[in-house]
Amino acid sequence: MKQLAPDFKTIADFRKDNGDAVKKVCRQFIVFCKQAGLVSGQLVAIDGSKFKAAASKDQAVTRKQLEKQLGKLDQKIDRYLAQLAASEQGDDADLNRDKVSEALAYLETHKAELQDELKTLVDEGKTQLCRTEPDAKLMKSGREGTVVGYNAQNAVDEEHQLIVHHDLTQAGSDNQQLKPIAQETHDVLEGGLETLVADAGYSNGQQIKELQFSGYDVALPSNRAVNNQGNGEYFQKRDFTYLPEEDAYLCPAGERLPHKTVSNKDRLHLYARSGCNQCPLQSQCTKADRRWVTRHLNEEALEKATNAATPERMIRRMATVEPTFATLKRMLNKGRFTCWGLSSASSEYSLGVLSYNLMRAINVLGVKGMLARLA
Repeated sequence: MKQLAPDFKTIADFRKDNGDAVKKVCRQFIVFCKQAGLVSGQLVAIDGSKFKAAASKDQAVTRKQLEKQLGKLDQKIDRYLAQLAASEQGDDADLNRDKVSEALAYLETHKAELQDELKTLVDEGKTQLCRTEPDAKLMKSGREGTVVGYNAQNAVDEEHQLIVHHDLTQAGSDNQQLKPIAQETHDVLEGGLETLVADAGYSNGQQIKELQFSGYDVALPSNRAVNNQGNGEYFQKRDFTYLPEEDAYLCPAGERLPHKTVSNKDRLHLYARSGCNQCPLQSQCTKADRRWVTRHLNEEALEKATNAATPERMIRRMATVEPTFATLKRMLNKGRFTCWGLSSASSEYSLGVLSYNLMRAINVLGVKGMLARLA
């Protein structure tokens, strides 16, 4: 073809203009893989990984940083104004007033820009912005510290490590991703999803409860504080027995801790009894007059999911989903998008997923087997 190739802008425009179509092709390819027996839905592992945006981290700023920068600018402006005042009184005759005035004008302009950015954040109820790529967010990313980017989500079928569903989000954590990912995966597999495995980052009592109610086997360890006291010398929560018929806890001394109140903010039931200072086991339980024990509003759902998250299943989760991110980051510019904005970056990620799934399918079926099934 005499080195005939599309221009870089042609490729960039294709990714930008056909994001939805590319994602539909990804979805349809999984349907094909299911018909070919490459996807079972018996165990699907979910995980998330941070991918860097095209924008530089230097272009991201938080409300606290803006407020701090404005404070420093005010100090600089005050110093220059003091120098001008001293010059007018004859205390600093050598001062170059033109240069000071020029510096003041620059600082005032910069201050106005920062004030506009801060006002925008306050008005929109946001805590951060990226000047060159507003869609990108500051996110914690393990050993990399903080990155400006997006949170990629993969749902991977264990059978042949095919990515049955993917998404690119602006969420800094995975805490709200479990249910939407599960529902999309269910739709792609046409109801064939059986067991869903994830790590503790997806722990969300309400979403777990709803998925269990819908018939899913959800396996993931809970990510919540344990209601312990002291340095291990006191009784722990596991030493208290829950009495469901009474909605109370039985303490090691045989006393009942009735339900006292609900903390909607922390989504906890609180149980306690007075008179612990008269108990012979107080020195092993609490220094206070009463011992408090908490129970999550969705405790049963969390316990069921945690019990289902056996060590063997968690090892299978890790072996199923985590390698997909390593491969995709190697394919996609070492985990940094070249497209700007969430929509274009999503298209770029979808193309990466489609390429990955094609390679996996060819590795399993072989080129001839793949062509035969596509015919």
